[in-house]
Amino acid sequence: MGIRGLNALIKKYSPDSITHNEVKKYYGKIVAIDCSILLYKFKYACKAENSHLVGIANRAKFYVMNGILPVFIFDGVPPEAKNITLEKRHAAKQKIYIRLDELREKVPESEEEENKINIEIQKLQSQIIIVKKYHVDQCKEFLEKSGIPYCTAPNDAEKYCAFLQKNSLVDYTITDDSDALTFGCFNVLKTGISKQITEINLKKLLSDIDMSVDNFIDYCILSGCDYTESIPQIGPVTAYNLIKKHGCIENILSSGVIKLTDNFDYKTCRNIFTTFDYELPEPFSIKKTNKEVLLEFMNRHKFRDNVISKFIKILI
Repeated sequence: MGIRGLNALIKKYSPDSITHNEVKKYYGKIVAIDCSILLYKFKYACKAENSHLVGIANRAKFYVMNGILPVFIFDGVPPEAKNITLEKRHAAKQKIYIRLDELREKVPESEEEENKINIEIQKLQSQIIIVKKYHVDQCKEFLEKSGIPYCTAPNDAEKYCAFLQKNSLVDYTITDDSDALTFGCFNVLKTGISKQITEINLKKLLSDIDMSVDNFIDYCILSGCDYTESIPQIGPVTAYNLIKKHGCIENILSSGVIKLTDNFDYKTCRNIFTTFDYELPEPFSIKKTNKEVLLEFMNRHKFRDNVISKFIKILI
C-alpha cells in the first residue's frame, strides 16, 4: 500500500520531518481519517462481528474527547490505473485459499505434523481479512446516527484527504498509506490512538531531500506505487539516486539509463497524483444526534454497555 520504500527514505534522509507530539497539540483541529486501511486493522485485531463498528466508535471518542473533530473518509471507486495492483492482491489472497485447502486435506502422519499443519493454517487464516460492503455501510450508518462527519471519496480516500487539506477544510490527514504525501498531504498523522501522536511534515521532508513537489512525485512513481507497474530492477534506492541526478522521469529516459516499458505508465500516475477535480463539501461539524436512535443502533449491533455509555457521554 502506498509508495515502495518511502518510509525508509524518510527515516534515512529526513528524520527531523517526523515528530512525536502530545495529543493536546491538536486541540481544536480538524482531522481527515483515511478509512481504507483502518477497517482491515479493526477486523484483524478482533474477530468479533462488530469489531469495525467498535473500532470506529473508539476512534471517534478519542478524538472528540481531546477536542479534535474527526472526519472519516471512505474509499470510492478506485481509478482504472489501480486495477493491476488490485488484481495482484486478489491473486495473492487466492494463493492463500489454495494453500489452506491443501493443508486441510492433508492427512498428518504424526501428532507433531498435525500441530505444524494447524499452526500454518492459523497463520494463513490471519492473513485473510475481509471487509465487505455491508461493513462499510454499517460504519457510515453509525457515524450518521452519531452526528460524526464522514465522506465517501470519489476515488481513493487518501487522495480526497489531500484535497480537503489543500482547501483548508481539514488541518491534518490520519493515514498509514504513504502515498498521502505524494498526493500533497502536508501534515500526516499516523493512525493509532494514544497521547503521543506521530506526525510527518511534507515541507520539511522536501527541504531535507532537496526536491520540488514535481521531483518528489516522479521519485514516488519510479520507486513503485499503486497506479502502474514498476520498471524491472528499479527500486527505491535507485529511483532516489536517478531523480536526484536527472530531476524527472523524462530526463532519465532521454539519458538512456533506463528504458520505458509498456506497463510503466508514469504520465497517468502523474495525472492521478496532481489532478483534483472535486467539488468542495460544506464545512465539517458534529451534528445534533437523537439519543434513542443511536442507542437502538448500538444495542442492535451488540456494543458492550461500557462502550455505549462512554460514547453517548461525549456526544450528548
